[in-house]
Amino acid sequence: MTTERQDERKLSRRAALKLMAAGTGTTAVASLMTGCAPVAVAPSSAPASEQKTQKKRKVIFVTHDLNPFFVPAIVGLKDFGSLAGWETDFIGPVPHDAQKTIEMQHNAIAAKPDAVGFTAVDSEAFIEPITRAQEQGIFVVLYNTRAPGVQEATGAAYVGQDFVVAGHVAGYEVCKYITEHTSKKEGKIVQPIIAPGHFALETRNSAGTEGVERYNEEFGTAFTTEAMATSINEAEAISQFEAKWAAESDQIVGWLSSDFTHTFVGNLAKKEGLVGKFGVGGYDLLDQTLVNIKDGSVDFSIGQNPYGQGFLTAALIYQGLERGYPASDIDTGAEVIDSSNIDQVTERETLWKEKGKELGIGV
Repeated sequence: MTTERQDERKLSRRAALKLMAAGTGTTAVASLMTGCAPVAVAPSSAPASEQKTQKKRKVIFVTHDLNPFFVPAIVGLKDFGSLAGWETDFIGPVPHDAQKTIEMQHNAIAAKPDAVGFTAVDSEAFIEPITRAQEQGIFVVLYNTRAPGVQEATGAAYVGQDFVVAGHVAGYEVCKYITEHTSKKEGKIVQPIIAPGHFALETRNSAGTEGVERYNEEFGTAFTTEAMATSINEAEAISQFEAKWAAESDQIVGWLSSDFTHTFVGNLAKKEGLVGKFGVGGYDLLDQTLVNIKDGSVDFSIGQNPYGQGFLTAALIYQGLERGYPASDIDTGAEVIDSSNIDQVTERETLWKEKGKELGIGV
């Protein structure tokens, strides 16, 4: 091969690489590599199914308690709905009310949406609206709470926390702080619960007790747990906690809420000069919860990614409606938030306070 011919081939290969980098069709590249004139190739057409105008979907989420915790979930649903071009709504009673939730689920079904996201906080009562929706061709995914037996009866997938795993983490964690704050080897850990009978909260409490027992076995302590019904109203809850502390301060070594009321315990601790007198932990990431972790009146909180419970539930709905794939469970985790990561988490969570104001929730 002559030097001139070799140079031509080098130029051709160089040109081909440039065309490939620019995304030019393979036919044009092949013609350069063989020395032939390039042939124009029309862009490939999308599948016929993709050329159809996608149906505008209506998707409704119903929760059992429309409190500030669900603000990220609402935003998650709206974010995905905006991407997909859906009409979305997110509704629920205030405060927690199982019967009103079921009524609102039936109202959602009557609105004839394409899909719904439901919570199921009871093992029996919530099966009927789920199956009714399914019988009417409405795609159903559960989020945040799925009581035992619901999956077996309905087959509905679930996006949310594994409450047993989260409870084990929380129970073990609060014992670490009791040991750090006090010299006691035994004592009572109070477990506030805002909705006795609520599957998720009850499971967290029972699993929390198991986490405490595991700590006892490993470190030779003898901590016990005791559930305590309380209110979502801060003034009422703090009054109850004050009375409990006044009567049993010699026994209480920690507070492990099954919900966000450990935030109220932290406020009480600051008010009464009790910070560091006991371990304090619970669940979720309300604005004041983060403030209290930062100032040390609350030791930790267990997150469960409520934004994901909105966004990922919507994603499973899209997957089912538009691509025909069945939904499957997604665990949104048991993130531990404490002094080691509070600044990073606070920065992430600041959005929800303003969004809550915009939505009129928790204000």
